[in-house]
Amino acid sequence: MQLDQTHVAVRVRTLSEIGDLMLVLIYQYPKMLFSSFLIGAFPWIIANTLILGWIPLVEMEFGWDDEQSAGRLFSYLVLMGFLIFLQVPSAGVVTTVALGQAVFEKQPSVRRALSSARKRWKSWFYCLAVRRLAVPMMFIAAMFSLGLGESDFVTLAWFLVVILFLIALVIRGSKPYVPEMILLELCPLRSKDPGQITLSKRSRALHRAAGGDASGRWVGTSVMLMVIAGGLFYSMYWLRGVIVGYWDIGRVVLLVFYPAALWIAGALSVVLRMLCYVDSRIRTEGWDVELAIRAEVLRQFPEDEGFGEATVSGRSASQKNVAATPEPATPEPATPEPATPEPATPEPATPEPATPEPASLRGGG
Repeated sequence: MQLDQTHVAVRVRTLSEIGDLMLVLIYQYPKMLFSSFLIGAFPWIIANTLILGWIPLVEMEFGWDDEQSAGRLFSYLVLMGFLIFLQVPSAGVVTTVALGQAVFEKQPSVRRALSSARKRWKSWFYCLAVRRLAVPMMFIAAMFSLGLGESDFVTLAWFLVVILFLIALVIRGSKPYVPEMILLELCPLRSKDPGQITLSKRSRALHRAAGGDASGRWVGTSVMLMVIAGGLFYSMYWLRGVIVGYWDIGRVVLLVFYPAALWIAGALSVVLRMLCYVDSRIRTEGWDVELAIRAEVLRQFPEDEGFGEATVSGRSASQKNVAATPEPATPEPATPEPATPEPATPEPATPEPATPEPASLRGGG
């Protein structure tokens, strides 16, 4: 696998280009996206129906003309919208993993994505369903549903619902990429190793680097998705009226069309969030450059398999193996031995030539 030859081009994009890429992915992987999101959303759909589904079934006996029934039906619409808004990140865990595979693979596997999400279910359920207030909101909605006849209890429930929803808005808007960090970067919630990157450290690093761009994109996409949800709901309502001839807002509209429009918009938000996450990493961390370098190293040194591990991860496999790679031993400097002086060899004495005496001193005349 060539890390610099991804199936989805890794480059900086504007928000409109991200929207175009979302449509391309939906066209390319309709079955994968539909099945993966349905697997994650199905338990939440059943739970919401059990908690709030009885309200349209009972109150539509009196219709919208009855003031008390109209108030309860309006409460159903608000609570169902709040619940689906809070449950979408948890419902999209399998889709998020599958989209991470789609960046590098032409045919991502829903089965492998489901297996990966199942292994991390404690982390994502705690962070996305409990800490992000989906489960607490379900308890409050159940209490609200059971206490509809008591006005004081309903007032308290509405107060709690509004407070929790505002808190959830702040959390989601300030840290939108936590699902990708849990499911794709595999950041642990806590670690005894001070050098390991935990979820809080990773979230702080990426969201602070992205600044207001991440929050601004989240607000912009949320407004756009609300318009899309309204358009989908009206389209289904209009199509039913044209085909069947019933234009009333009855049980089918409230129990099927309204939640379906919200869940479809939620599925689109998962794809948009994933693409915005990749774009933020490219802008703030140079992820495209990192992939190119890792691919080149893998081509030059094919035996280093860990360096080219293809994941949408903040920590490459080579970084994980750094601690396991022993450092080369530093040779100790050799101690020089003291030099032993060699004995001096005496040079042979050169005899001086005899000086001849003068002739006057020699014997003879």
